[in-house]
Amino acid sequence: MKTRNFYILVASVIIGLVVFWLMMIASLEFDPFEDPNKITIEGNGISAPISISLSDLTSGKYDLVEDKTFHIKNRVDTEYDVVYSGILLWSILEVENLLLHSSSRLEFRFYGRDGFSSPKFLNLSIVEANPDLVILAFEENSVPLSLEGPLRSVIDQSIIPEGEYTSHYSIEKLYKIMIQIV
Repeated sequence: MKTRNFYILVASVIIGLVVFWLMMIASLEFDPFEDPNKITIEGNGISAPISISLSDLTSGKYDLVEDKTFHIKNRVDTEYDVVYSGILLWSILEVENLLLHSSSRLEFRFYGRDGFSSPKFLNLSIVEANPDLVILAFEENSVPLSLEGPLRSVIDQSIIPEGEYTSHYSIEKLYKIMIQIV
């Protein structure tokens, strides 16, 4: 009788854990089984949603920035420089002909697979005016971000609106960029 009760207890705990994790997965904004080496650009400001793999991003189709120093500032006003390599966001938008309106009428936001996102939308005109200062990075200090992502959004502090911090727009495990009409 004790053995039977033990097995019932173990089965109950296992079922409880499975149900818990299935509920956690269901509450996420992304599909955890989707290829983490893809990024999606979507929203009502573009012609059609698009998914691009990391291998497509690095194929030479889009403009590349290599070993560029980005000035970063975090919310405790610590400033530092980091060297990144990646693809220009503006290049992707131009090559794929995604934008429905001028950049001044659109805004964008980054989303990470870990549930973190940019605190708010930024006007897309800052990307058009400074294309080499907004990238989808795949290397930090010449080291691939494969363990962290493999992509990270990076924006230089010089183009961030006053009172905002670059670190809040530097999203690890980047999986989605939302572009919407203002």
